[in-house]
Amino acid sequence: MGHEAHESKSGSAAEAGVKAATGVIVATVAMFNPVAGMAVGALKEYADAPVLGLIERERARREERAARALQAGSEESQQSLNRLVQTIETSPDLLALMSETVQAAMETPLARKIVALGRCLGRGVRDEASVDVERLRVRGLAGIEAPEVKLLEVLAKETHPTPEGWHQERFPGWRHPEILTELPGFAKVLDASIARLVAEGIIKDDGMVRVAISDDDPTEMWILTDFGRDCLSLLRAVSPGE
Repeated sequence: MGHEAHESKSGSAAEAGVKAATGVIVATVAMFNPVAGMAVGALKEYADAPVLGLIERERARREERAARALQAGSEESQQSLNRLVQTIETSPDLLALMSETVQAAMETPLARKIVALGRCLGRGVRDEASVDVERLRVRGLAGIEAPEVKLLEVLAKETHPTPEGWHQERFPGWRHPEILTELPGFAKVLDASIARLVAEGIIKDDGMVRVAISDDDPTEMWILTDFGRDCLSLLRAVSPGE
């Protein structure tokens, strides 16, 4: 009985430590994002109960995501959460990495992205020489949501066979028609998704010097960049249960 009580007390203390550390970091990020730190009490004069309830639930979800990212960072760095926070506090570079990590985690519903972001933070804490690289990875991951993951998974596949008579057996990249064969629901949004990933340096057009053989023959040949493959591998490394 005494042993169980001790374990319960230790577990409660650890949980309280996690909540406290998370609260501090969420508050820090809130300085840069008014939505993350908005006070429900200040909105009562302007919003009715159902709206306030939605806002409060969203705040709770954002804090849960932040906590999950920090926990993943703690595990990756092989430090306790309290020790992780103490280490971050000593370095402006780590504080910047933490802020970007938590901000991106709070804004996404994609569970494996939250874990991948946390692991980037953990690697930066474990080896401060890698902070700049990890910040770039965090920024790349921040630009990827579920629709972009679907597109990346397509671009990571072997390309379609070329028509008879071509000098190559397969296209060197992915054209719009072949992408839409894989993702038929993307017809009206594919350009927007591609533009988002190009802006992040995650994909590129490898067909820019290709000459179209007809007016309706697209010259674009979209492929993953090395950075894009890195970002996709970070997401793939997270198991479904994490």
